[in-house]
Amino acid sequence: MSGKVIVIGGGITGSAVAYDLSLRGMKVVLLERGSIGSGTSGRTHGLLHSGCRYIKDPQVAAECYRENMILRKIAPFLFETNGGLFVAITDEDMEYRERFLNGCEKSGVPVKEIRREEALKLEPNLNENLKAAIVVPDGTFDPLKVILSFLASAKARGAEIRPFNEVVGFVKEGDSVVGVKVWDKISEREYILKADIIVNATGAWGGKVGKLAGITVPVKPAPGVMVSLDERLVDMVINRLNPPSDGDIILSHRSTSVIGTTSWYIDDPDEVE
Repeated sequence: MSGKVIVIGGGITGSAVAYDLSLRGMKVVLLERGSIGSGTSGRTHGLLHSGCRYIKDPQVAAECYRENMILRKIAPFLFETNGGLFVAITDEDMEYRERFLNGCEKSGVPVKEIRREEALKLEPNLNENLKAAIVVPDGTFDPLKVILSFLASAKARGAEIRPFNEVVGFVKEGDSVVGVKVWDKISEREYILKADIIVNATGAWGGKVGKLAGITVPVKPAPGVMVSLDERLVDMVINRLNPPSDGDIILSHRSTSVIGTTSWYIDDPDEVE
């Protein structure tokens, strides 16, 4: 495979795409409007999802689990495979238990229910009155380490990484997009870069970037808030055994703990403060 590819976005998705394409012999240029990982990826809580939180959509849950396993295989040094627990505290949580187990089985995500005593031995800070505990293949990671590792490997294979280079428009020939207009924030100049393929890997900004090319990309940005504590309260990823909601997870992030999260919808990701 040969050809030139422009990847827009220097987060986890963009860096992984750049790495994968460089492995396949493509000439890759990655453009990031800010510093590497300065968008959503650099602000994530670093959860390597097992797919269990997405069982209402078995196809998504199954894909999530497969990608989880792939990442563990290709870069085991970047991920803490500490596992996760879904715990039931209330009778309402217990009502969700059977649906959760059935959903995991249907999605092909391996889980195991354990006794309360076993759960408390694994995580002594759990509520002693918990009613059920299910082990899942969650994990944790440092987002910036993952991004920089992908980019270092891509660069070693010839990829070019350009932070502080913002795509401000597209170049068209007929109905085809053949390049991008870029504003270099360091040199304060605009230039044109052409390629055979252009990848929009800007996540929550995907709709705004697509609009520059006259393309509708259906994205509904959803920010969230998390609280970080300067103490490692748990070793595993602890989820509340209930349908996805706010404030239902706590996980370790190196020597800290992250508690969250909230979620709501907005129109423009640049309006989040």
